[in-house]
Amino acid sequence: MNPALVDGDPIVYITGFAAEESVYETPDGLIHPTPGKAKEHCELIGCDPNEINRLVEAEPKSHVLHLVKNLLERVEDATQANEMRIFLSGGSNFRDSVATIRPYKGTRPDNKPVHYNNIRNYMIDHWGAEVITGMEADDALAINQTNESVICTIDKDLDMVEGWHYNYNTDRLYDVSPYGAAYSFYRQMLTGDTTDNIPGVPRIGKKTADKLLADCKTEEDMFWQVMEAYEYSSYEKPYEALVEMGRLLWMLRDEKESKELWTPKY
Repeated sequence: MNPALVDGDPIVYITGFAAEESVYETPDGLIHPTPGKAKEHCELIGCDPNEINRLVEAEPKSHVLHLVKNLLERVEDATQANEMRIFLSGGSNFRDSVATIRPYKGTRPDNKPVHYNNIRNYMIDHWGAEVITGMEADDALAINQTNESVICTIDKDLDMVEGWHYNYNTDRLYDVSPYGAAYSFYRQMLTGDTTDNIPGVPRIGKKTADKLLADCKTEEDMFWQVMEAYEYSSYEKPYEALVEMGRLLWMLRDEKESKELWTPKY
């Protein structure tokens, strides 16, 4: 399978956090291994939990870059790829202006590994990683997916893209069918994505979404089932809400889509 299309964003965090350890200091100077232990101690001595100080102890740069090298080599071996393209998200993202119901990724904490920049620079300088602007690295993976390539990521959002996939966290190689790709997309239209602050249909979780889509035979069946769920939801303008969710969730298949945006087929 060539090329291996690698989502570099999770690698930054997986390897970065693996090479560091956090401890928590209470106002009396004691160090605790977890925030829970620190809070318990604060309750005991009567201090404000907001005064707990998180301290990060990171491994040397050479150690974390060795972890990155090992992970990327494992991707090469698992996919038997002769070519590997790594993508990293840059600064801007068209979804920021699409989101009106909730800020896109508005609840995600700005918690980066100590070696965040070192890891990104290493992948750019030594592995030829491409920095994507205006969209996300995920979109670049979807745009470049072909019958011969394999998407390498831990992000289940990309299961809406048909073809070969490799999860470098679970070491799983699998094929996503056209039906499976559509199912993944419309399931997310119902459940939303808490990581990216996309609400979907309120009070619909994964089990309910699977029940609603269970009898759908085609993508059109899925669309109308999802549309009905939005119509019975608490949204004042259900169709507009559905379109917004679709545009936030949809992985681009063509660069021009970042301007034209996803529109329902039916």
